[in-house]
Amino acid sequence: GADWDGTVLGGSMFEFPVQPVEDASLAKGTTLFCFMAVLPGSPEEQLRALAESKHTSIYACDGHMTTSSSHADMKAWDSGDKTLVNTEVFVQVWRSVRQDGQYKSFDWTVKVDADTVFFPDRLRYHLQQLKAPRNFPIYIKNTDKEFGFLGAIEVFSVEAMDKYFGKDNIDDNDKHCFREISANSGEDGFMKGCMDMLGAGYMTDIEVLHTPHETNCNIPSRVCFHAFKDTGAWEGCYNAAVR
Repeated sequence: GADWDGTVLGGSMFEFPVQPVEDASLAKGTTLFCFMAVLPGSPEEQLRALAESKHTSIYACDGHMTTSSSHADMKAWDSGDKTLVNTEVFVQVWRSVRQDGQYKSFDWTVKVDADTVFFPDRLRYHLQQLKAPRNFPIYIKNTDKEFGFLGAIEVFSVEAMDKYFGKDNIDDNDKHCFREISANSGEDGFMKGCMDMLGAGYMTDIEVLHTPHETNCNIPSRVCFHAFKDTGAWEGCYNAAVR
C-alpha cells in the first residue's frame, strides 16, 4: 500500500543470488527443521501416517512438527489457468511454525507437502555442497520451471525465517507481504515474493525438486519427488527411490 515503504524492511522486490563461501569450514550447517501441513479428513492424513511409519520425510529431520491446513479455493484466470489460492491458509500455517518456535534451533526450515516423497539425508548433502554463508537470509530455488521456487518443498535458512517472522514499528512482516503481494497467488509465489521483498537472497539447486510432476523416482540425485496423492503411489515412489 501507499502507506508502507518497503525500505523499512531493508528489502526490495528484486531477487538476488547469494554466493557460496570458498572455505567449506565457514559454511552454514545442515540441521533441518521440517514441517507438514495436513488437511484434516483428507488423504493427506494417510500420507503423513505412512511417512511416519517409514521414519522418512519430516520424521527423518532433526526436528519436525505437523500442523493443520484448511481448504483453499481455486482461482480461474482469464487465460484459462487455475491457481490454488492458498496463501491465506498458509500465512496461518507459517504462524503456527513461529508459535511452535522449534525452528530457531536448526540451520534450515523446510516445508514439505504430504504428497511429496522427501529424503532429508539427501537434502543435507545438497545443502553441504551449496556451501551457504552463515548468518544470511537465504531461500533455495528448487526447479528451473516457472519462477524457480515451487511449493512441494520449500527450504529457508533460519535467518530467512527470522526475517519473515519479524516486524517493524508498524506491523508484522508477513502482514506487510500479504498486503503488498497479491493474495491471489499460490503460497509458493507469495513466500518467494515476500523473501525477495524482505531482502533474502537465493541459492539454486534444481535437483531439490526439479519438476512438480515426477513419475520416475529412481533418481538418486533428487531430494524429493512430487506428487503422489494416495498411499499406494507414494509407497511405490518411496520403494523405487530406496531400491
